[in-house]
Amino acid sequence: MNAPLRQPADFAPYEEMGPSLLCKQPPSMSAPQKTVEDWTRIYSHNEERLAAMRAWRWPWWAHWAVLARFFVPFRYIWLVVANRMWRGAPVNDSIIDSTGQLAVRTCKSGMWTGLTSPSRPWFKMGIGLPWVKLDAAGKMWLEDTEQKIYAVLAQSNFYDRMSQLFGDEILFGTAPLICYEDAEDIVRFYLPCAGEYYLDMGARLSNDTIAREFTYNVKQLVEFATLEKCPEVVRKLWQQGGAAMQQEFVVCHMIEPNYALDSRKKNGGKIWVVPSIFVWREVYWLKGMKTDAPLVCRGFHVQPHAAFLWTQTGNEPYGRGPCMDALGDVKQTQVMTIRENEYLEKGVRPPMGADVGMKNEPSSIMPAMITYFDTSGGKKGFFPLFEVNPIWLEGIRKGKAEVNARIDKCLFVDLFMAISRMEGVQPRNELELTKRDLERLQELGPVISLNEGALDIVIRRVLDILTRRKLLEVLPDSLKTVPLKITYISIMRLAQKSAEAVAMKDGLTTAMTLSTAAKNAGLPDPLRVINLDKATRHYLEITNFNNGSVWTDDEVKVHDEIRAKATQQAQAPGMAMAAAQGAKILSEAGLSPDNALGAIVGR
Repeated sequence: MNAPLRQPADFAPYEEMGPSLLCKQPPSMSAPQKTVEDWTRIYSHNEERLAAMRAWRWPWWAHWAVLARFFVPFRYIWLVVANRMWRGAPVNDSIIDSTGQLAVRTCKSGMWTGLTSPSRPWFKMGIGLPWVKLDAAGKMWLEDTEQKIYAVLAQSNFYDRMSQLFGDEILFGTAPLICYEDAEDIVRFYLPCAGEYYLDMGARLSNDTIAREFTYNVKQLVEFATLEKCPEVVRKLWQQGGAAMQQEFVVCHMIEPNYALDSRKKNGGKIWVVPSIFVWREVYWLKGMKTDAPLVCRGFHVQPHAAFLWTQTGNEPYGRGPCMDALGDVKQTQVMTIRENEYLEKGVRPPMGADVGMKNEPSSIMPAMITYFDTSGGKKGFFPLFEVNPIWLEGIRKGKAEVNARIDKCLFVDLFMAISRMEGVQPRNELELTKRDLERLQELGPVISLNEGALDIVIRRVLDILTRRKLLEVLPDSLKTVPLKITYISIMRLAQKSAEAVAMKDGLTTAMTLSTAAKNAGLPDPLRVINLDKATRHYLEITNFNNGSVWTDDEVKVHDEIRAKATQQAQAPGMAMAAAQGAKILSEAGLSPDNALGAIVGR
C-alpha cells in the first residue's frame, strides 16, 4: 500500500490565508516543485469524475440559466473560464418588471430571520436521550458550548453567507456551503455560485460529494496555497509581478468520502489520497494541467460541507425551488409590462396618418410645432391611427395584478408579510394571531426540516473545530456516554410554542379565576389538580427562558428545606410560650367535681 499524500499533522495553507501570509512569500522559488507519488492516478480520477458530474448536471445547469435570467442574474455563472473581461457587463436586460426580484428578496429575508437570525437564539444544544437526567455539570457544559458556538458564528461571516444562501436556495433549489477552519475567525464559510459547483449523493440519499470550478488569479493562488505549493507556471508569473499577477487560472476542487483508489498497476495495490483515519478528503488542482503535485490535499473527520435543498426528489442531488414554480408567471408579467408600456406610449405618442400630399412635407407631433397641410375637401390631413380606450388599460393592469399575486404566492410573500398584508377582520386576541401564523407556516414544514438537517452538519463541523482547538470545557462524565442533539427554534416551532404558551396562559388565568370563586363559595380549590412547579418549568421552556436563571430540582429541594427550617425556628419561641401559658393555667385550675378537669381526674 502506497503512502498517502497527506500526513495527519499537516494543515491546509488556506487556513492562514490573508495579507499576513501573503507578505511571507518569497519573490521567487529556485527549487523546483517536488513530484508527489501517485498524483497522476489521483489527478486522472478527479478529472474524470468531474467531467462525469458535469455531464449529469447539464439539464439543471441549463434551467438555472433561465431562472437567473428572470430573477437574479448575478448569482449564476454560465461558463467558468479564466480571464473573463465581460464580468461587469449589464446582466438585467431581461427584467422589465421587478416583482420576481422583490419576491425573492422578501422570501430570502423571511427564511434568514426565521431560521438563522443573528438577533435571537435559533438552536439549542441538548442530548439525544430525553429520559436521561443530566447533572448540573452537564447542563452547564451544554449551555457554555452553545454560547461559544453562537460567539464563533457571530464573529465569522456565517450570517452574511446564510443570507445569500437562502436566496440561492429559493432561486435554484440548491445552495451548498463549505465550512473551513480559519486562523483569524476560527471558522469561515464559502458559498459557491450556481454554475460553479457539482453535487453527488451517497447510498443514504444525502449529498456527500461536492466539486467546484472557480477562477483565481496568480496573487490569489499564492495567498491560497503558498508559493511553494504552486506549479511552475504560477511561480514564474509571480516572479514577473505587475500585470502578470492578474492572470487567472481555473481551479478545480473536490470533497468526497475518503475511499481507496486502485493504482492500476500490474501488481495492483491501494492508493490512499489521505490517511484512512479521515472520513472525508479534499483535493485542489489546476484544471487541465498535469502538474507534479496538487495545490492542496487534506482530510476531515467531520463532513466539511452541507447542501441546502428546498425539496428533494429521490436520488437527485439538486433540489427544486419556488422560483421554478413562479417562472411562467414571471415571464408573463415581463410581457404584460412591455405591452402595458406600449399601450401607454401609443396613447401619449400615437402612430400618425397623413394625406398623400404631405409625403414630402415636414411634420411633427412635438409640442409647439406646426404641421402644414391642405384641408380642402374636408379631409383630415394629420390624424392618429390609434386611440386609447381606458377600459382596455384597466383590464391589462387587473390581469397583471393577478399574475403578480401568483408570484407572491409561489414565493410565500403572503406568509412572511402576513400581518402587514392582512385583510378583513383583524385578529381579536393573541391566540388567534398565533393560530393564523401557524396555519400559514405549515406550508414550510418540509423545507424547514431539510434546512435543519443541513444546519446540523454545519454546527457539528464548528463543534469539531472548537474541540480540536481545545476551546471547549472538559466534557463532564455525565455526557461522555450520551449522544448530543441539536434542536432548532425555527419560525414554525416558534409559532407552535407561541400557540402553546398562549393556551397555557389562558388556562392558568381561568384556573385562578375558578380558584377564587371556589374559595369564596367554601369549595375545594381547583388549583390542586395542576402541578404548578411542572407547569412553570414547561412554560419557561416553551418561551425560551434562559435555563441559567432557573433553579434545578435539587436546588429547589435544598431551598425548601432551608426555608422550612427557618420557619420552624421562627415559630419555636411562640410555641414554647404557648406551652408555658397552658401549664400555668392547668396548675391554677381547681380539681373540684364541678368542673371538667375535676371530672376527668376523678373518672
